Amino acid sequence: MNDINYQIDQAHAAAEAVKDQVHQIEAKTAAIPGAARMIPLSQYGKDTDRQAVARNLTLRSMIERQDPALAAFLGFGSDVPRREAEDTAQRQALIERMAQLSVQTRQQNQAAQLGRERCNIAGITPLTRQRRL
Repeated sequence: MNDINYQIDQAHAAAEAVKDQVHQIEAKTAAIPGAARMIPLSQYGKDTDRQAVARNLTLRSMIERQDPALAAFLGFGSDVPRREAEDTAQRQALIERMAQLSVQTRQQNQAAQLGRERCNIAGITPLTRQRRL
């Protein structure tokens, strides 16, 4: 008789531990703005339905952006912040490259304009470099 009571107590303690963990995960997820209404319902004594969270793309992306550690714990990609940082770095490098090209083009245009002005002052046709009559 004592043996069955011990097993019942153990099963109850295990179910309570799972319930506590689920509530902690739900609280951590609910702390993300806008995610509270998307949390899937959980059954007593059962772990968080990680597949249901992963299938909800909106909730998944919110978790990935706001809490990468929770995303890794739930079993889906938590590399979003790293990818965003890489994209930002690439975008910044592209902006700098375009600024350099703009400066080079501006200098080339100014040199060409100066050459045309000198040719006009000297009475030379800029395209053929021959004197005008």
